[in-house]
Amino acid sequence: MPQVQVIQPIQQQLKRLRVAAYARVSTKSNEQLHSMSVQTEYYADLIQKNPNWEFVGVYADEGISGTSIKHRAELNRLMEDCRAGMIDRILVKSASRMARNTVDLLTLVRELKSIGVTVQFEKEQFDTEGATGEMMLSMMCAIAQEESLSISKNMKWGIRKKMQAGTYVNCATPFGYRQQNHQLVLERNEAAVVRLVFEKYLSGVGIAEIACYLNENHPKEGGWWYTSAVRFMLHNEAYKGDTLHQKHYTTDTLPFMVYHNEGQFPKYCAYKSHEAIVSDEESRKCRTC
Repeated sequence: MPQVQVIQPIQQQLKRLRVAAYARVSTKSNEQLHSMSVQTEYYADLIQKNPNWEFVGVYADEGISGTSIKHRAELNRLMEDCRAGMIDRILVKSASRMARNTVDLLTLVRELKSIGVTVQFEKEQFDTEGATGEMMLSMMCAIAQEESLSISKNMKWGIRKKMQAGTYVNCATPFGYRQQNHQLVLERNEAAVVRLVFEKYLSGVGIAEIACYLNENHPKEGGWWYTSAVRFMLHNEAYKGDTLHQKHYTTDTLPFMVYHNEGQFPKYCAYKSHEAIVSDEESRKCRTC
């Protein structure tokens, strides 16, 4: 009989999981940014304390809505690193932090699962590594989406009430003004340029010629004066001291889309809400261009 030698298997060392965390806050308020700092420190400490985990990093988006993943640079960077094979596992505080849109969240998690990356949602105590992952994830997404829609509707209701009362302040500040104590006040140098634009147009100078003149004599910081910008200025009711609210509206379904309000919703005009740069008559004549 042949002599048999037993060759014992070599015990392979357990590979450490490469773990990252994702965090997001929806506003840039001091409280939210503090929350972001706390989340970042928490996950960095949690991952590094686990001897079976290798810390990759914390990917954090600040002041970004969860209703769309399009503009979230850190989430997109996280996905790219996962596709490059740099990450095995992702920790997230809750499903809504990753995405409130059901379709977006399912798409993300399914792709991650297909490339071997698991996701753990702390708040829901759910892990995509489990067998019932798809069903549980769908339920979580639906709840997060309904919560987002409810928040959006409540915010719109509050904003429209302020519009009706004349107390709402637009976040956009027209050229020629600045925000002071939630009111539009004149920015003297810019207001002089606005006044010049109206004077030139009313004297017969064309919009294209005005744009060329501004680029040569009053260059705009960070860009060029285009004919569209000049036309927008001449049409803007803000320069006669009025504020027209709800010129645009946002849809009530995800993904939220912004459209021009062409009669779908009421508009609210606050007359003489701030100091005018031109008269009502001058504005009326220019708005026909």
